Amino acid sequence: MTDLMIKVLGGGGEVGRMAIFVKEANSERGFLFDYGVNFDENDRPVMPGHVRPRDIMAVFLSHAHLDHCGALPSLYVSSPPPVYATPLTLELADIMFKDAIKLSGYYLPYEDEEIKAVLDHAIPVTYGEDVDISKDVKATIINAGHVPGSMLTLLEINGARVLFTGDFNLSQSNLLRGADINNVPRDVDVVIMEGTYVTNTHPPREEVEREFIRVIKETIEGGGSVLIPVLTIGRAQEILITLYKNGIDYPIIIDGLARIANQIVAKYPHYLANPELYLKAVENSLEVTTDYQRKSLTKEPVIIVSPAGMLKGGAAVYYLKKLGRDRRNAIILPSYQAPDTPGFELLTRGRTFIDKSEVILEAKLYWFDFSSHSGRAELEAFINHFSPDTKVLLVHTEAIKALQFLDRLKVKYGIDNVHVPINDETLLIRVNR
Repeated sequence: MTDLMIKVLGGGGEVGRMAIFVKEANSERGFLFDYGVNFDENDRPVMPGHVRPRDIMAVFLSHAHLDHCGALPSLYVSSPPPVYATPLTLELADIMFKDAIKLSGYYLPYEDEEIKAVLDHAIPVTYGEDVDISKDVKATIINAGHVPGSMLTLLEINGARVLFTGDFNLSQSNLLRGADINNVPRDVDVVIMEGTYVTNTHPPREEVEREFIRVIKETIEGGGSVLIPVLTIGRAQEILITLYKNGIDYPIIIDGLARIANQIVAKYPHYLANPELYLKAVENSLEVTTDYQRKSLTKEPVIIVSPAGMLKGGAAVYYLKKLGRDRRNAIILPSYQAPDTPGFELLTRGRTFIDKSEVILEAKLYWFDFSSHSGRAELEAFINHFSPDTKVLLVHTEAIKALQFLDRLKVKYGIDNVHVPINDETLLIRVNR
């Protein structure tokens, strides 16, 4: 029999700021899953709850998006714990940490020295690997299918099995194979899973791609250019493959941090669904590296793929100001737009404020669902994979939507073993093994 203490430091009743601390109830030290940061409407960092580094036996980092990794260097001032992640995640996290420091107008509680400390204490792991953490603790690493290098962690603590998903996607995309649920046991004791899209069913990807390509061709043939603001990790690479796969032969420009991310991902082809297709897609694009190139390339119809995905900074903001005034052009948002972001403002109002100046959009605006998260049907299938005795904690989700999802699970499947914890909540779970 094992008593587990699980504390939600972030991601409880909210999307992002993911941070979960797990330990045996009678143990002094435990394990941290992710340590992410959100940003408020004024771009100030919102950190997860505090945990003392000396109380952490190990950190498991699911992937390199800032809402899962962005607070991690703050733990590496003293008593630095080992951090387990795929080598691809570690390289991508490095550039994301540094970009957060460069772009944030407000104080982040770490600098380059702490970033180096994270990497100095990193232990690379890969899919299918079993890792002995200590005498009574081992971890199994499983493909999560979310972004390149993302992982599920199955942690066994003195016989009790805890699965942490981070963000995951059961469906295959152009870029990645879906999460490897076949290697996830059914008799896990506790599942801590994301529920970003508990009320959304994603449309068939083939339909999304078809309409996406139609809009691009129509815009270019009409003499306009296309701006596609993307997330640096995952979405940039997915969009590049989608353009190449569908035979788009117009100039495709890559700018911003996506250029570096593309090169890092190319070093790890075994993480990709079709490495050859990815490498051809990258080779088919043109990298922009100077302000002179930026200023000159919008004179002719082009397709520009650049961060930031929600238009909060990055080279995409420059292109938005240049292209947004011409109704022949198109702005295509292929990512979720969080409230209080410029992308959300454009979608709902047709205008936004960037750098304290108003941007009024004349260009056509589109949004496409290229999500790399599991939708409602996949989340239901994932929960149904486990034994009725499994305790499921649903995090990284909006509280009201999560409660609606719980009602649906009870009516449709008779499932009542799912709980939606809130931030700072501590749960004690007894595992009889």
